Amino acid sequence: MTKFAFLTDLHFGYERKSRHKYPSHDLKAFGAAFAFLEDFKPDVLILGGDILDCSVISHHNHGKPGRVEGMRLLADAEECHAEIISPLNGLGADKRVYIIGNHEDWIRDLEEDMPGLEGLLDLDNLLQLDQWSIIPQGKHYNLGKLTFLHGDQLRGGDHVAKAAVVTYERSVRFGHFHTFQAYTKTSALDIQLGRTGIACPCLCTKEPRYGEGKANRWVQGLNWGYVLPDGTYADYVSIITNGKMVASGKVYKG
Repeated sequence: MTKFAFLTDLHFGYERKSRHKYPSHDLKAFGAAFAFLEDFKPDVLILGGDILDCSVISHHNHGKPGRVEGMRLLADAEECHAEIISPLNGLGADKRVYIIGNHEDWIRDLEEDMPGLEGLLDLDNLLQLDQWSIIPQGKHYNLGKLTFLHGDQLRGGDHVAKAAVVTYERSVRFGHFHTFQAYTKTSALDIQLGRTGIACPCLCTKEPRYGEGKANRWVQGLNWGYVLPDGTYADYVSIITNGKMVASGKVYKG
């Protein structure tokens, strides 16, 4: 069997709330996930996008310098590599996959606005991803009968897991929505080919400034499991609460 882990939506970076600087990422949540990964030792490690938040260059903050005062993309990237990418490299996974999310794609948007920056703001170099296979934004990665993607291609709403299965007609794992949701579908023509869609939890904080204190569906966690030689799979979602999660009967803390 091939062991895999899928982590998504860490949103490493910072934002300002009431003039104070707060992290968008949650190192306690990541720490719990990483403690599990050290035990699990995945053969394939997949980052599902929006690992680097890139809010400092977001079009949402254009013309609003107070929101990004004192923040720098390079500083965020260097810290993200030290706190996240380098430790993940140390796990020694045989295959490492980085799917570009819509937040990281803002780097490309910036280059389109200012062509003179082409090649200077490259995510591969910013995060030192020379040991990773990069999947462009909007594309996917297949592992056996599972398909992994960021998820921004899907419409929101209350039934995103269903939308994933209906749209792709495959078993799909995705992030972007920062929630946990599952949907299953078995064809009337091929009962042997059941498909499952899972919206996978995030690893960022659950109270962003733009949420304005409103309730949301966000939950922290990760997706992990096994793919058999014939492509069939068994996978699980472990929820992280206050920097703590339970997997395989063991408690992991960040």
